[in-house]
Amino acid sequence: MQRVTLAQTLVRLAAGVRADMADYGLLQERLEAQFDAALHHDTGRLARLADEIVALCGTLDARRGERTRLIGVFASALKGTPAADAVPALLAHLPEGQRGAAAADWADLCLLVRECKALNVRNCRLLMDQHDIMQRVLNDGDGIYAPA
Repeated sequence: MQRVTLAQTLVRLAAGVRADMADYGLLQERLEAQFDAALHHDTGRLARLADEIVALCGTLDARRGERTRLIGVFASALKGTPAADAVPALLAHLPEGQRGAAAADWADLCLLVRECKALNVRNCRLLMDQHDIMQRVLNDGDGIYAPA
Protein backbone atom coordinates (compact mmCIF):
# COMPACT_ATOMS: atom_id res chain seq x y z
CA MET A 1 0.00 0.00 0.00
CA GLN A 2 1.38 3.39 -1.00
CA ARG A 3 1.86 5.88 1.80
CA VAL A 4 0.19 9.27 1.23
CA THR A 5 2.24 12.32 2.15
CA LEU A 6 0.96 15.45 3.83
CA ALA A 7 1.67 17.39 0.61
CA GLN A 8 -0.43 14.93 -1.44
CA THR A 9 -3.23 15.17 1.11
CA LEU A 10 -3.18 18.96 0.96
CA VAL A 11 -3.31 18.89 -2.84
CA ARG A 12 -6.31 16.53 -2.74
CA LEU A 13 -8.03 18.65 -0.09
CA ALA A 14 -7.52 21.82 -2.14
CA ALA A 15 -8.87 20.12 -5.28
CA GLY A 16 -11.89 18.87 -3.32
CA VAL A 17 -12.59 22.34 -1.95
CA ARG A 18 -12.47 23.85 -5.44
CA ALA A 19 -14.77 21.12 -6.78
CA ASP A 20 -17.16 21.68 -3.87
CA MET A 21 -17.22 25.41 -4.56
CA ALA A 22 -18.32 24.74 -8.13
CA ASP A 23 -20.94 22.21 -7.04
CA TYR A 24 -22.27 24.43 -4.24
CA GLY A 25 -22.66 27.15 -6.87
CA LEU A 26 -24.76 24.72 -8.91
CA LEU A 27 -26.71 23.74 -5.79
CA GLN A 28 -27.41 27.39 -5.07
CA GLU A 29 -28.79 27.78 -8.61
CA ARG A 30 -30.96 24.68 -8.22
CA LEU A 31 -32.30 25.87 -4.86
CA GLU A 32 -33.24 29.25 -6.37
CA ALA A 33 -34.95 27.43 -9.26
CA GLN A 34 -36.74 25.16 -6.77
CA PHE A 35 -38.10 28.21 -4.95
CA ASP A 36 -39.36 29.67 -8.23
CA ALA A 37 -40.95 26.36 -9.21
CA ALA A 38 -42.66 26.11 -5.83
CA LEU A 39 -44.00 29.66 -6.12
CA HIS A 40 -45.46 28.77 -9.52
CA HIS A 41 -46.71 25.35 -8.39
CA ASP A 42 -44.71 23.70 -11.19
CA THR A 43 -44.68 20.11 -9.90
CA GLY A 44 -42.88 18.66 -12.91
CA ARG A 45 -40.05 21.13 -12.55
CA LEU A 46 -39.99 20.58 -8.78
CA ALA A 47 -39.53 16.83 -9.31
CA ARG A 48 -36.69 17.33 -11.80
CA LEU A 49 -34.97 19.82 -9.51
CA ALA A 50 -35.36 17.49 -6.54
CA ASP A 51 -33.53 14.77 -8.45
CA GLU A 52 -30.75 17.19 -9.40
CA ILE A 53 -30.47 18.48 -5.83
CA VAL A 54 -30.28 14.96 -4.40
CA ALA A 55 -27.55 14.03 -6.90
CA LEU A 56 -25.53 17.15 -6.09
CA CYS A 57 -25.88 16.54 -2.37
CA GLY A 58 -24.67 12.96 -2.86
CA THR A 59 -21.58 14.21 -4.69
CA LEU A 60 -20.91 16.86 -2.05
CA ASP A 61 -21.35 14.36 0.76
CA ALA A 62 -18.94 11.93 -0.91
CA ARG A 63 -16.30 14.67 -1.08
CA ARG A 64 -16.97 15.58 2.55
CA GLY A 65 -16.41 11.95 3.44
CA GLU A 66 -13.13 11.89 1.53
CA ARG A 67 -12.07 15.11 3.27
CA THR A 68 -12.86 13.55 6.66
CA ARG A 69 -10.90 10.42 5.74
CA LEU A 70 -7.89 12.41 4.51
CA ILE A 71 -7.89 14.50 7.67
CA GLY A 72 -8.11 11.33 9.74
CA VAL A 73 -4.93 10.05 8.11
CA PHE A 74 -3.06 13.04 9.47
CA ALA A 75 -4.92 13.39 12.75
CA SER A 76 -1.68 13.09 14.68
CA ALA A 77 -0.34 16.16 12.86
CA LEU A 78 -3.38 18.10 14.08
CA LYS A 79 -2.65 17.43 17.78
CA GLY A 80 -6.22 17.23 19.09
CA THR A 81 -7.65 19.94 16.86
CA PRO A 82 -11.50 19.96 16.95
CA ALA A 83 -13.07 18.53 13.79
CA ALA A 84 -14.52 21.93 12.79
CA ASP A 85 -11.00 23.40 12.74
CA ALA A 86 -9.27 20.43 11.09
CA VAL A 87 -9.12 21.78 7.52
CA PRO A 88 -7.77 25.21 8.53
CA ALA A 89 -5.22 23.42 10.75
CA LEU A 90 -4.09 21.28 7.82
CA LEU A 91 -4.01 24.28 5.49
CA ALA A 92 -1.62 25.93 7.93
CA HIS A 93 0.93 23.32 6.79
CA LEU A 94 0.92 24.75 3.25
CA PRO A 95 3.77 26.95 2.10
CA GLU A 96 3.03 30.59 2.86
CA GLY A 97 2.50 31.48 -0.81
CA GLN A 98 -0.28 28.89 -1.16
CA ARG A 99 -1.79 29.20 2.31
CA GLY A 100 -3.63 32.48 1.70
CA ALA A 101 -5.41 31.31 -1.44
CA ALA A 102 -6.32 27.96 0.11
CA ALA A 103 -7.64 29.62 3.27
CA ALA A 104 -9.68 32.04 1.15
CA ASP A 105 -11.12 29.12 -0.84
CA TRP A 106 -12.05 27.35 2.41
CA ALA A 107 -13.73 30.51 3.75
CA ASP A 108 -15.63 30.94 0.46
CA LEU A 109 -16.75 27.31 0.60
CA CYS A 110 -17.98 27.73 4.19
CA LEU A 111 -19.97 30.79 3.09
CA LEU A 112 -21.51 28.89 0.16
CA VAL A 113 -22.50 26.07 2.50
CA ARG A 114 -24.21 28.51 4.88
CA GLU A 115 -26.01 30.22 1.98
CA CYS A 116 -27.24 26.90 0.58
CA LYS A 117 -28.46 25.84 4.01
CA ALA A 118 -30.40 29.10 4.33
CA LEU A 119 -31.93 28.66 0.86
CA ASN A 120 -32.88 25.09 1.71
CA VAL A 121 -34.60 26.22 4.93
CA ARG A 122 -36.44 28.95 3.01
CA ASN A 123 -37.60 26.45 0.37
CA CYS A 124 -38.65 23.96 3.00
CA ARG A 125 -40.75 26.60 4.76
CA LEU A 126 -42.47 27.57 1.53
CA LEU A 127 -43.21 23.97 0.58
CA MET A 128 -44.44 23.12 4.08
CA ASP A 129 -46.65 26.23 4.15
CA GLN A 130 -48.09 25.30 0.76
CA HIS A 131 -48.70 21.76 1.97
CA ASP A 132 -50.35 23.02 5.15
CA ILE A 133 -52.67 25.31 3.18
CA MET A 134 -53.66 22.49 0.84
CA GLN A 135 -54.36 20.17 3.78
CA ARG A 136 -56.58 22.78 5.41
CA VAL A 137 -58.44 23.37 2.16
CA LEU A 138 -58.89 19.66 1.50
CA ASN A 139 -59.72 18.61 5.05
CA ASP A 140 -61.51 21.66 6.41
CA GLY A 141 -62.80 23.04 3.16
CA ASP A 142 -66.47 22.52 3.92
CA GLY A 143 -66.66 25.52 6.22
CA ILE A 144 -64.40 27.87 4.28
CA TYR A 145 -67.06 29.19 1.92
CA ALA A 146 -70.05 28.71 4.19
CA PRO A 147 -72.13 31.82 4.89
CA ALA A 148 -71.44 33.41 8.25
